[in-house]
Amino acid sequence: MGKKTTLLLSMLSALNIQVAMAHSTGFYADKDNNQVLTFEPQSMKIKEVINSIGDSPYPIDKAGDGQVYVTTRNTQSLDVISSQTLEIGGVIPLNHFPRSVTYNKSKKLAAVSGTKKAVTSIIDTKTNEVIATVGNETPLTVNDFGGGLATGHPFWVSEKQFLILDRARRTLELYEVGVEQGSHVISHKYTLATPTSVHHIMSTPNATGWSKNVFYAVLEGSPKNGVAPGIMAFELSDNKLYQKQIKHMPATATNVGTMGAHHASFHPDGVHIYLGSNEGKTFVINSVSMEVVSTIETGKGNGHTTMIPGRMLAVSTNHTDTFMTVIDLITHKKVTDIEVSPPASSKSRKTQSHTSSFDPKNDRYFYTAASDDGRILEIDLDTFTISREIEMSGSYPIQGTFVW
Repeated sequence: MGKKTTLLLSMLSALNIQVAMAHSTGFYADKDNNQVLTFEPQSMKIKEVINSIGDSPYPIDKAGDGQVYVTTRNTQSLDVISSQTLEIGGVIPLNHFPRSVTYNKSKKLAAVSGTKKAVTSIIDTKTNEVIATVGNETPLTVNDFGGGLATGHPFWVSEKQFLILDRARRTLELYEVGVEQGSHVISHKYTLATPTSVHHIMSTPNATGWSKNVFYAVLEGSPKNGVAPGIMAFELSDNKLYQKQIKHMPATATNVGTMGAHHASFHPDGVHIYLGSNEGKTFVINSVSMEVVSTIETGKGNGHTTMIPGRMLAVSTNHTDTFMTVIDLITHKKVTDIEVSPPASSKSRKTQSHTSSFDPKNDRYFYTAASDDGRILEIDLDTFTISREIEMSGSYPIQGTFVW
């Protein structure tokens, strides 16, 4: 290969990287102002501020090719935004208020669960039309940790089957999407009871064989009833769900009332689960033995743990505290806390957003938001300090997604 050819290839490679970076976009919903804030992580500059059509945008999820769905929780619809042009491409009408969306990439289907009823609508993302809505239409009161929403995050257990997480009834409802005479048909297959309400479900990373059908549910806990949060392992087999193991987190009579789980994350080793709890701890659970192998002091409102495998670090989001926590994934111990925000202005507001991410091409930088403070943050994982930020006075960037 000649020097000119090598130089040309290097220039083309650099151009491709620049083009790829130019299309990287962070999306945050600002429910206070009915807006979607979009920015470029690498330059830390706002791209567009988009007014939502529906009321009270909260989660934003990738759904389909080149688009995201904006869940507007006070309107019976979803906004559709092009992730490339950043223009609203329309509204998807629903017959219920939406909670959150999960995308089935294989079948190009999206499941959107309900806020007031334990229902889920299945959407064909190629046409952005609702195929059907299934579930229980009777509103009930939720008594466990995690608020009053009727459902948790919908979850696809296979290409054709999904779960409705009924928080009030404390059940997982298994449904299947089939095709009859050219039309989609959705049928109920099984009901599995859970000890407390379930917020979300995980599959084992890189699972093979029988382990592909084993899943882990985050039990939110029930402070009113003295039940600690935990993890429930269950298996899908022959259109049925089988409970395998349950592990509640260590609790005492004095602290169980402040405990409660939101999300959990699998360690890169595919064995350990990191489960944050509201009182300010992260529990490390061996998913095989279901034993707690480490307890890490993190922050109040611990809700999410973002794994950064290239650095063998994790970052804990502490929703009601002033700092994030960095954890060593080799030792399962705390490295440091990073101050990111003053205390929230009220108990109903979160200091830190639900959504964080890192650049897959340069994992030195971690992106998140100080929600109540109206700031989008870049954190340098070499120095554990805030390196850059975008100030959006009067905004509330609370939840969204990143398209790298």
